[in-house]
Amino acid sequence: MRPLVGIPCHAGVGAESERPIFYNNRAYVHAVERAGGVPILIPILDDLNGLNTLLPRLDGLLISGGIDVDPRNYQEEPHPRLGRTNPKLDDMEIELVRWALQENIPLLGICRGMQILNVALGGSLYQDLEELYPDSLKHPNWELPRNHIAHTIAVEPGSRMAEILGESQIPTNSLHHQGVKKVGEGVTVSGRAEDGVVELIEVNGPHFMLAAQCHPEELHSEHPAWARLFKAFIQACEESALRKVERVETLTASAV
Repeated sequence: MRPLVGIPCHAGVGAESERPIFYNNRAYVHAVERAGGVPILIPILDDLNGLNTLLPRLDGLLISGGIDVDPRNYQEEPHPRLGRTNPKLDDMEIELVRWALQENIPLLGICRGMQILNVALGGSLYQDLEELYPDSLKHPNWELPRNHIAHTIAVEPGSRMAEILGESQIPTNSLHHQGVKKVGEGVTVSGRAEDGVVELIEVNGPHFMLAAQCHPEELHSEHPAWARLFKAFIQACEESALRKVERVETLTASAV
């Protein structure tokens, strides 16, 4: 059974029509599909109660990259270098993270997705690394190809990420200007850049809740370690789907 993986959308305007649209990059969809999952795009709902109908049907969540997280979610005022935000998107993705944790649904966070995972669990962010993190590398390489290798990540020995990635030093792209500052409750740092900026995190416990600050969806076809991350995520989603089937069978048998 191929698992269903929800991917939240962003809000924007169509380049040709100039009409309001929901969208996300194809790279996330293709990475999930090639790893064996079935991606489902989730629009930003006006009424988050609508998630109650959708979420029980999902076997996993991928929280993608995108715009900045509103700092009011971690009790800070906006910095002058803060980029565009969308509080409605923040609200929905924070709700998704908390649901996934409560229901033991696998979650993979990418770039903004790592940041929203950390914030949802009580952590905070550097609103702009260049301004607020002394001696940082150049992390926002938006002018370069998205698969450009900008630096390496030192993976924490003994971490779940180390087990999955299978390497102690991972080449990575870098397309962000914000980063994790205070880690959230139950969050462990499992990888850092050469300058100490947090690049990988995982949530403690048996559930699959991992995140990368980079964009592995742009790297998995060239770098096997990142392909292994997507494979591990989809495997966890398959196990999630199987648990649902077993629960239904148990309930059916007990009702007979």
